Amino acid sequence: MKNQRMYDELIELLTTDSASGEENQIAALLVDKLSALGFSVTTDQARETFGGHCGNVLAILDGSLPGSLLLCSHMDRVPNGLGIKPVEKDGILYSDGTTILAADDISGICAILEGVRQVLESGKPHPRLELYFTVGEEAGLYGAKATDISIFQSKIGYIFDSPGGIGRFVNAAPGRYQLGADITGLAAHAGNEPEKGIDAAKIMCDMLSGLKQGRLDPVTTSNFPILNTGSTAPNVVCDSASFRGEARSRDPKTLLDYVKYFEKHCTDVAQEKGAGIQVIKEESFLPFLIPEDHPALQTARKACEIMRLDFRAESGGGGMDANIFNAQGMTCIGVATGYTKNHTKAEQLILEDFFLSGDLARVLIETFGETL
Repeated sequence: MKNQRMYDELIELLTTDSASGEENQIAALLVDKLSALGFSVTTDQARETFGGHCGNVLAILDGSLPGSLLLCSHMDRVPNGLGIKPVEKDGILYSDGTTILAADDISGICAILEGVRQVLESGKPHPRLELYFTVGEEAGLYGAKATDISIFQSKIGYIFDSPGGIGRFVNAAPGRYQLGADITGLAAHAGNEPEKGIDAAKIMCDMLSGLKQGRLDPVTTSNFPILNTGSTAPNVVCDSASFRGEARSRDPKTLLDYVKYFEKHCTDVAQEKGAGIQVIKEESFLPFLIPEDHPALQTARKACEIMRLDFRAESGGGGMDANIFNAQGMTCIGVATGYTKNHTKAEQLILEDFFLSGDLARVLIETFGETL
């Protein structure tokens, strides 16, 4: 199975450089492609909210059927996504091993474009289509956070931004808090009078060694990989240190309970050692859970039945634009397009699933239109 048009567009967009805040080239291509398809296309000022150079792209095409449907993916990619050289082997697409592949989320963009083209080429009536391509997703869902969903008529959206095989829909995802601590100690000569110092580096280590981390329960994790000290010389007791990390949970109460525990644990250790502390806690996004009897998932299930795909509603481990839109009141679920090992140089895209994702976008549009 090979959809040459879809494959060529995939290669075109994978080899177009993009990064969080630097999506200009991808955005320009999408504006041209969508305008050629008859969409009304606008861009916003989302870049101003996080210091980027590009805004979200919104494309709207009115339909003759009632209702409106949102299809969304993001234009940026994680670091090490410049100069990508795709390599195809045995029906799977890889990078050449020096970069990521960026199937997350170029495959989602291509699936949406292909699905829309198929709908338009069929000549069949369709609902209003709202296509949204966001910026800064990988850096912190910045494009979605800058969006007021009143710009949409859609009440349901499919976010083509999930790993896994075709037929996988993500109906639950964790919320996330960014957490950390800035520790203030007291400098002293490490050889002459170390007892007069307060070692911020050691206090940081004490905090982390006693902190509950990793897999905390089936739906909750935490991780603290970023460590810094203010020391530049080995003969001075360290007077400042800091660390940063995150906590995620699909249960809102569990997440907030962990944030409270984290703050108390770090504060208690600092006070015991006589150090100053500032605890960092910032909500990144909230969790969501869409029940399987919701029309968004029922439409997805019916689409899979039409295509004879194995429908799977599953929980995800990462955040995506759906977290933001669900929190604002629009029901959105993630759609897998066939990639795995995203965010690494081992990222790969199963091309058969990728080609089917374009067909799936079409059938989702058609099925949604038929149910209203």
